[in-house]
Amino acid sequence: MSRLAVLFRNAHAIAKAGRPFSDMEWMCALDEKKGLDVGALYRTDKKCCESILQKSSGQAVKGVVSVHFLAYVNITRGTADHILNAIVLALEKGLQMTKQTIFTKPVGFGSDGASVMTGCKSGVSTRLKGEQPLLFTLHCMAHRLELGFKGIIGANSFMSTFTELLFAIYNFYHSSALNRENLKSSCAAAGLAPSRVGGTRWLPHTMLALKKLWNIYPALMQHFEQLSIATGAGVSTDSQAKAKGFLKKVSSKRTILLGSFVTDVVDTLHDVSLAIQSSCYSPGYIIKTLKSTLNTLQALTERPGHYLTSALKDESSFLGVPLSGKYDAVQLKADMKCLVDGLTAQLEVRLGENGSDECNAFSLPTLLASPDRGCKHFGPILENCGVDASVAQTEWDLLKDVVYSLKAKVPPKEPEWVDVFKKAQDSCPNVLQLVDLLLSLPASSADCERGFSLTKVIKSVWRSRLRDTMVTDLMTIQQHSPEIADFDPTPSILRWKGSCKRRLSLCSKSSSE
Repeated sequence: MSRLAVLFRNAHAIAKAGRPFSDMEWMCALDEKKGLDVGALYRTDKKCCESILQKSSGQAVKGVVSVHFLAYVNITRGTADHILNAIVLALEKGLQMTKQTIFTKPVGFGSDGASVMTGCKSGVSTRLKGEQPLLFTLHCMAHRLELGFKGIIGANSFMSTFTELLFAIYNFYHSSALNRENLKSSCAAAGLAPSRVGGTRWLPHTMLALKKLWNIYPALMQHFEQLSIATGAGVSTDSQAKAKGFLKKVSSKRTILLGSFVTDVVDTLHDVSLAIQSSCYSPGYIIKTLKSTLNTLQALTERPGHYLTSALKDESSFLGVPLSGKYDAVQLKADMKCLVDGLTAQLEVRLGENGSDECNAFSLPTLLASPDRGCKHFGPILENCGVDASVAQTEWDLLKDVVYSLKAKVPPKEPEWVDVFKKAQDSCPNVLQLVDLLLSLPASSADCERGFSLTKVIKSVWRSRLRDTMVTDLMTIQQHSPEIADFDPTPSILRWKGSCKRRLSLCSKSSSE
């Protein structure tokens, strides 16, 4: 067993680290040099694949929401019909379900806003609801928030100009190693180059770009000034012209003050975006949080946030750099109000589309205030789980007593659902099944987006011939398996030994020990 343990640990480490299977040979050779007994068998890349093969959906169990990757399925065409067939195939593979029982289990479906996914006539969500009318479908909240922010960038002249300026500064350093090195010299530290606006995490990336801009602002201005007055063969006329333009725009009083206000706005939205992407909150809670955020944004026009307050301390300079241009408080307040009103209108449009009322209707407070409504809507699904809807209301009265008793503890705190389940699972089993169902409803498709990013890393141009089953196993290991140091190979070894009849006996001296 000790030989196999070493081999299976190596195979797991290769999959977890995203290394090629051919690393198995040199890792075994290295183990031998360390004095470990790995034997002469099962050391090739093919045997590494075999070890890996012994090894997303979301659900809530006893108040704990968990997300599981199911399968990687290749789609030949990006039509709704092909996508639906791929979803069914993934559920069959990942959950070992038959096609007849698949549509009796799901309670929610979340996706981005592409028409092939959310189309009201023949989109994937519409086809799924045709198979399961009780299904709760949702356009991802994180996508809605991002689309609302993108809308104000296109509608507001300053936001459009400011975003283009950030992109231009990023490209100025990203495409020139010389400019990056000169900026590092100005910063007297490495790794402080401007970052790209947007990206895989949307608003959090935008916030990172703004933070970096303000952190290295004096160094940026120093570098732009040096380039604008430099002479000689070391500076191109193109770089010099761009530096002069950047120096004029970034030293503008309007850019600094209104840009600081934009940073406060993005800081508020970025916290909400991260909360949505965490998959820990229900759709109804997210809708409520987003509407509360709109009030917070309106308050920023009357009470400046952290970044604008810092910029207003000295209106003639910013971080020691003199500012140019005239821009008084009246103009600033008018521009702030215009920006916030436009952003609020964009977000209200996005929040009002595709079932925000339905999100509130299926929120925990709404349904649990009247459990009969939730049991009536999801009745067939709950009956398959053995829930007795007739006693849900009585159990809800008992559950309220449990929640209030937990809130009354010292020090007082808002009770977590997992704590409620521990205390009430015996007295309120039926209504807690409804709670689990409501917690399982998706608020975003951020976990799927992370899966797409991981797929690009695993199935790169260098590994384009990986089979779907192998990609599935590699993604499962990277997302759900223990860390390399915590991996226990024993269950995998036992499954591997029982998978087929082995020609060679494994009862060597080392394994018998």
